[in-house]
Amino acid sequence: MRRKVRKWLVLSLKLAIAAVLLGWVLGQVHWRDYVQGKSDGRTYPVLAVVRQAGQPAKVRIARGPLGSGGVKLLPMTDFEPLPSSREVLRPGFARSLREIHVPLALLGAAGFGAALVLIAVRWRMLLKIQDIRISLWETIRLTFLGQFFNAIVPGTVGGDLVKVYYVCRHTPKKAAVLVSVFVDRLLGLVELALMAAGMLLVVVVGGLVKDLEDLRLPAVCVAVVLVAVGGMLPFLLSGRFRRALRLERLYQRLPVAHHIAAAGDAAVLYRKRLGSLVYAVLISFAAHLAFVGFIYLTGKSLAVQTPWYNYFLYVPLIYIIGSIPLTPGGVGWVENWYVKFFESPQCGASTILVLALLARLIPVLWGLPGAVVAVTGAKLPKAGSIEAELGVGAETAE
Repeated sequence: MRRKVRKWLVLSLKLAIAAVLLGWVLGQVHWRDYVQGKSDGRTYPVLAVVRQAGQPAKVRIARGPLGSGGVKLLPMTDFEPLPSSREVLRPGFARSLREIHVPLALLGAAGFGAALVLIAVRWRMLLKIQDIRISLWETIRLTFLGQFFNAIVPGTVGGDLVKVYYVCRHTPKKAAVLVSVFVDRLLGLVELALMAAGMLLVVVVGGLVKDLEDLRLPAVCVAVVLVAVGGMLPFLLSGRFRRALRLERLYQRLPVAHHIAAAGDAAVLYRKRLGSLVYAVLISFAAHLAFVGFIYLTGKSLAVQTPWYNYFLYVPLIYIIGSIPLTPGGVGWVENWYVKFFESPQCGASTILVLALLARLIPVLWGLPGAVVAVTGAKLPKAGSIEAELGVGAETAE
């Protein structure tokens, strides 16, 4: 009973955080096109553009929240033009969405589908290292099934556990299957961190950014992630390290103690089959290129004015930081980081929010084929039954 109350409290807190973050993001977004005042630097939604023969064009703006400050008709010369442009009107959410370049957006969406297939190939390779052999087609089907549960029905049972449940129906090596999914996730996290770190190095060495102060936030994020990952790998994958620091007494009290021990056992196999592991790393790199390419093409379809290298620096960071479970599904949390990293004088928060929402919507749509797998496959038991059968999330006696 206490566990249920605690789960509801945690969920309520996450929902509250999501509401605050979404409110913060939406507070920076204009549905209509907007202008920025020269004198005060504030932004105002544009209600209409008034053009009369022989007179300078004027704009009718709304002042205050929801127009509570009244409506004014002012000349366009009162407002800041866009950088490197004489255009005063800045695109709002509606125009950004309406003027999307559909072929580029579809190409970007195809890139996400390609990334899912490559992730399936990577997971199959990690299963083979554990001497668990399933067909490539079955691995792809289960990957799309996991995407369906992660993107469309979050909060019931994770997509990873669903994949593990189905594979475990055909092998007694439950711990090995769990470890393969764990290593699959860890490999993805490490490569995202290395991609961001590598691009940060390219940007600094190549002098692609004039003001290095602009790189302070991503540099701090990269450093924190690399230190966290670097500290986590020895603990999870090295029994010698854990024994040297006498950490067994600590982690053996945790509900996931047997998974940490299993990960250490699996590390022996990965070291023995280094060639296969390197192959999995290369596949993972290709998958992340496809994923970042998906975001890049989606941004291009919205005419987001930011250099290409920013995608390879910021997108990995957004999804590493977004994996921190502050809100259900990262709602509000991920969008906050999109705005923080990509907003610029050339491209406002309204357009960036469209990019963030498409980056969330397209994976949801790619999860729909997984619904076919869920319907045509064996009936899935309740989340509690799956956790009990796999030996995860077990309740402790109270």
